[in-house]
Amino acid sequence: MYNVRLANQDDIAKIVKIYLESFHGMNKVEEVEKWIRLKYIGYPANRYYVIEDNEVRGYILWIELGGFRKDAVIELEQIAIEKMYQGKGLGSRLIKESLKDVKRELESRGSNLKLIKVTTGTSNEAQRLYKKVLNAKPVAIIPHFFRGDEVIMIARSNELNLP
Repeated sequence: MYNVRLANQDDIAKIVKIYLESFHGMNKVEEVEKWIRLKYIGYPANRYYVIEDNEVRGYILWIELGGFRKDAVIELEQIAIEKMYQGKGLGSRLIKESLKDVKRELESRGSNLKLIKVTTGTSNEAQRLYKKVLNAKPVAIIPHFFRGDEVIMIARSNELNLP
């Protein structure tokens, strides 16, 4: 049984390991750990969640953009699942359950979720996940961004496929 929860400091080492397995932007452990720790201490503007059984198997990072507004815009900054656990629905579950918690936190301070922004490589298979789980739609392509062309996808709160 998998559980989704807000990450704590003890999860950082595992998040670093999963990052290094999943992404190629930074490849030095010290750099990745420093970046993740800086994002982690930025709560609640930055929110890490993990999915676990006995161990952390994946993580997601949500970032609130533009300040604490009444109509909140959040970005799904990063999501990664350990390679041997991919294709088992963990990414979908991590998005859905963490997003429910983010929405509750926004509502508790009087804000509503307006939209979700996701940026990913134009050839990244994750686009299917974002379309399926968030009903996200491509709105722009940024040429030569990071390792290649990136697509910006937007999911509007009134079009989310969440219960």
